[in-house]
Amino acid sequence: MFRVYPAVDIKGGRCVRLLRGEMERETVYGERPWETALRWESEGASYLHVVDLDGAARGALVNLQSVEEILRRVKVPVQVGGGVRRREDVERLLGLGASRVILGTRALADPSFLADMVDLFGEKVLPSLDARGNRVAVDGWTRTLDTSLAEMLQGLMRCGIKRLIYTDIRRDGTLAGGTAFPSELLDLGIGIIVAGGISGREELQRLKGLSCRGVEGAVIGKALYAGKLTMREIRQLEEVE
Repeated sequence: MFRVYPAVDIKGGRCVRLLRGEMERETVYGERPWETALRWESEGASYLHVVDLDGAARGALVNLQSVEEILRRVKVPVQVGGGVRRREDVERLLGLGASRVILGTRALADPSFLADMVDLFGEKVLPSLDARGNRVAVDGWTRTLDTSLAEMLQGLMRCGIKRLIYTDIRRDGTLAGGTAFPSELLDLGIGIIVAGGISGREELQRLKGLSCRGVEGAVIGKALYAGKLTMREIRQLEEVE
């Protein structure tokens, strides 16, 4: 099933959207992230995507109270990321009710850590491959690695992952279109969740058309918050096979 994940990004305890991942270029959409999460759930979201932006930048679970409040209140599954650097972080988030934990910086920099997490938690963990051009970004997108996208992808595959999230940072929060992602991500035998710049229903339909090549979902942020897409449209698209 092709699934769409409404994004709830948390910065300073508030629900925000960033432009191209730049922490100083934020738009605040709510003072209580749990209210936003409940809104998307009430409108039909089947799964939520929650990220602690401060945590991603600082390498720790900064907005844990806000994340916990979301997990306590919503009934749909939630995948959570941002600042997850240790096994204890994964265990804590899963213990709070997260269905999946997203692994970023540590998993990309330390393949043995990712392999261990996959061995321990299976499909409950997934890496986030965030790219700026052909380079991978880490530490809340504040630092770019020398490793190419293709090289990083090969390393992740060797760790036994079942799916990953791919974000085009240059498009994120821009509504510039999010379907122009690298062909290297197709036909890998794992699920790909696409994020960054998706602007409307037609793009989601094109992504859904790539389901047979591994694209299993998309994260929606700005398009939903700006009213370019509705949860009703998203649910209709998910349900039509």
